[in-house]
Amino acid sequence: MPPLLQPRTPHQCLLSLVVMCRCTTTNEAKLLWQDYPENMLAHRDNKHYVEWSLTSVAALLATKFPTHHIFVVKPNRMERKTFSCFDNFVESNSVGAPTHQPGTAATTHLAFLISEGLKKVQFRKGYHLPEETDDGILPHPHLQSNEEQDLQQCTKETSTCFQQNSDANSSDESNVEINDITLIGFSKGCVVLNQLITEFHSMTTVKKLEDQVHKNFISKIHNMYWLDGGHAGGSKTWITAPAILKSLAALKHINIFIHVTPYQVRDEQRPWIRKECKAFYDILRRAGAKVNYSLHFEDEPASLILHFRILNKFI
Repeated sequence: MPPLLQPRTPHQCLLSLVVMCRCTTTNEAKLLWQDYPENMLAHRDNKHYVEWSLTSVAALLATKFPTHHIFVVKPNRMERKTFSCFDNFVESNSVGAPTHQPGTAATTHLAFLISEGLKKVQFRKGYHLPEETDDGILPHPHLQSNEEQDLQQCTKETSTCFQQNSDANSSDESNVEINDITLIGFSKGCVVLNQLITEFHSMTTVKKLEDQVHKNFISKIHNMYWLDGGHAGGSKTWITAPAILKSLAALKHINIFIHVTPYQVRDEQRPWIRKECKAFYDILRRAGAKVNYSLHFEDEPASLILHFRILNKFI
């Protein structure tokens, strides 16, 4: 049985946010993005990077996290068929640069995405779901037909066994019974992680946002990986607000991993990325966070290939 078809243990889930942002290693602007292999092969430039198609990355992550379910999440909007925008997690402008706001929207959507994704995969594989009460987890209102098809296609080879919490005293969509969640943001996908930690901070500082159900969900997140983060905006690639990062550091159950390449942190056209990344790491470290920093391929010239290869090398 191929690795992706093997049944997984019921209470582990890995959510991976994988998206490609612009190339600045040549004088001519070139924009590439990850897609399904057949679409990448049909594209003049993208075909050279089909090794890192969405389905290939899902298979790669399955070998690195053999006890986890794997979700590869696409952006829900491609502006001008070029710029990835994760609007369902964080407000973005026309080039996908985020505006991070406090609240709980991204955390709530993440919980919906995991629970609904696991249920859909179970039905495709013929698994029987536990009886749901009226207070069970409801479909997310923003998860419409096209996104459902993308989610199913992206996870069509993954079998899962999900058990939801049907406690009649709780009707919040974030109350999912999963014991271990690992979040991975690659390239522009890191904007989602940045929004999540912004919300983690707001939940601890804004009284009306305090919610035990959301806290329980956050308690299941044990690892967060930032892989070569970048976006088309002119700043704020990394969160550098000390208050937000100190709140993240206070979550002692979360291991934080930073993996970067010269493609991002040694790009002289975007020097703020290096400075912000250093500030992100330094503030977390001084605050006592469990944080690890790795610069890969440091003796090699920056290139788009190295940017992708971090997916192979980070574990």
